[in-house]
Amino acid sequence: MANGCACCLVYLRKWSIIKMENQWLLSPSRQLTEVERSLVWQKPVTHIESDAERRICSEVKRNWTRGEMKITNILLEGDAGSGKTQLAKALSADFGLPYTKVTCFADMDKSDVLGSILPMLPEDENNTKGVTYKYYPSEIVRAYENGWLLEIQEPTVIRDAAVLMALNSALEADGSINLPTRIVHRHPDFIAVITTNRGYNGCRPLNEALRDRVQHSEKMDLPPIEVMSARAAAKTGCTDEELLLTFARVIVLLDQTAKANAIKGVAGMRSYFFWVDAVLQGSEAVDALYHKVIYKITTDPDEIVILEQALSKHGVLSELEEISERQINTNGQVMEIHTEGTMETEFFNTIPDDIPEVVLRKSADNEGHLNDDAETAADTQSSDHGEDGDPIYHELQQKNNVELEQQRRDFRKHLNRQAREIVKGSSHEKVNLIVHRPEATIAHHREYHQIASMLMPIIRELVRKTLPLLEHEVSAEFAKSRLYGTKFHAEKLASPDFHYYSQKCPPDEEPSLAVALRIDESASMSAFGRLDAAKQAAVAVYEFCESCKIPMLIYGDTADRSSLEQMSLYSYIDYENPALNDKYCLMAIQGHSNNRDGMALRILAEKLMKASQNAKLLISISDGQPKAMPNYSGETAISDMREVIQEYKRKGIVFLAAAIGQDKETICDIYGQEHFLDITDLRQLPARLVQVIAKYL
Repeated sequence: MANGCACCLVYLRKWSIIKMENQWLLSPSRQLTEVERSLVWQKPVTHIESDAERRICSEVKRNWTRGEMKITNILLEGDAGSGKTQLAKALSADFGLPYTKVTCFADMDKSDVLGSILPMLPEDENNTKGVTYKYYPSEIVRAYENGWLLEIQEPTVIRDAAVLMALNSALEADGSINLPTRIVHRHPDFIAVITTNRGYNGCRPLNEALRDRVQHSEKMDLPPIEVMSARAAAKTGCTDEELLLTFARVIVLLDQTAKANAIKGVAGMRSYFFWVDAVLQGSEAVDALYHKVIYKITTDPDEIVILEQALSKHGVLSELEEISERQINTNGQVMEIHTEGTMETEFFNTIPDDIPEVVLRKSADNEGHLNDDAETAADTQSSDHGEDGDPIYHELQQKNNVELEQQRRDFRKHLNRQAREIVKGSSHEKVNLIVHRPEATIAHHREYHQIASMLMPIIRELVRKTLPLLEHEVSAEFAKSRLYGTKFHAEKLASPDFHYYSQKCPPDEEPSLAVALRIDESASMSAFGRLDAAKQAAVAVYEFCESCKIPMLIYGDTADRSSLEQMSLYSYIDYENPALNDKYCLMAIQGHSNNRDGMALRILAEKLMKASQNAKLLISISDGQPKAMPNYSGETAISDMREVIQEYKRKGIVFLAAAIGQDKETICDIYGQEHFLDITDLRQLPARLVQVIAKYL
């Protein structure tokens, strides 16, 4: 008993302190019962006051003693997760009023508002009076009569107009409720907080009479990202400010995109908190984004694509990748670095969750100069690292996004003009041609990393063996056919180009090889795993060439998508503007329609011709012979391909065909046995292509 009294004294003391410190108490002299005190919401340490909370408290306190101007009915209208219930509870703590709530439902009737008279069985079995009845007040009546703060959740779902009328009467300033046993008058301290969503399934517009009885209304949207960040930090214990702000921007972007595209779901604070917490517990940022946020918004594939495209367009994918990388690098695992030789120190040993760009990008001081392309890319959405190894982050500034989008449009227009100029004078001059620059989605990022994690051991080994040869080459070999140099070549006197000298390749000279990879995107590529093999090959070629600093083109093509698009080219990687390349868009490779091989080969070969490198290799991955409407097939198409191959062979282009389909004999006949790869096992394709490229170095 003594312990119980002591606990009560402590509780009362705390309650007195709260009352003294709280400037928004509405009735400081009111004495609450012990049960009522237990119903007053206690703000946790994680609670962050919002502008809406301070605004409501100020308005209610200012008008509390002004008679008819008193504010006692408050409307909080907004999306799920915007903090409506949290705010209603916070008002309970601010005003010092007991908090209770009622959640409305479609079949709600007047008894749920007024209470019910229910039968009572006699406690004494010998009682002969029979069944008696007792009135049980509803939670609404209890709050109404005793002066509590009542949250009325979702009154918009109620179908019965009589129930709404009963609520209307109760919300009058001097209102009363007629109960079966008596009349209950509104307590002076009673405050009703109506919380409702906007336009959700099953909801109706809020009754006009009910809305008219509201004296203060708040439009509950997501708070500013700084407030979101502070709340998430308090709730989850996260101290990574960059992570919190980035995730908050993603939530806001997804919420705005969903509303703009009439997607019913919402991205709210709950999703934000659980996403941050999942990443803190070791989940990968992008994976957790799907399960904690996107799939809560929608699971419709088309709507998910819309959300992914919005994230890609606004450049937040690179920031999420950087966060994932940091999580991997700081999760307690040790990254092993080889110290044998000069080259092995540049590559991490194989680890389960490898990030390719970390493995393949050289450090800033590795060769005494920075990568110019990386510096250019840093102005947009870089995933590079600074000299101290820390990731470089870039804010989502609208100006930068607009400039980047304009650069992309300009480059796409340039590629279209260039391609149409190349085919002038050929048999394809009249063919309608469009060059696309596909954009990557979050799903493409995930797929790319899955493929790269499988291929990286092979690629690393080939890079490890290749780079020392390149370093030896540039330090000992001569670049011949120069206008000036250190060594005179008498045998060149017979040459009409007057290039009589050679010179040693300086240490900063790039490997003298340019590579173009052409991928047939006809419909038949979708069968028998050919498309997956083509994607893997594209990833392998990209990562190998990127690490060896080999300029590359990776293009896909298809024909007859429409009468206005008889030929479609997909520019995935183009060395003309490396800053606009996005390796993740390689996962957008897919089967479409027919294939007009000769036209694609001509365009890529001509682009290769403009490269300054001496050796130029064009690799074509195809599963069948050329066929397009109206008459590009059979001997006509084969003759066109042979003509293109012979023309550009004379100009120095080396062609290589990787045949992965049923027309291998025809493809071999077109390209020649010495330029033909018969890929029976598709799993061998990535490694074979990388090995071939390495030979040409």
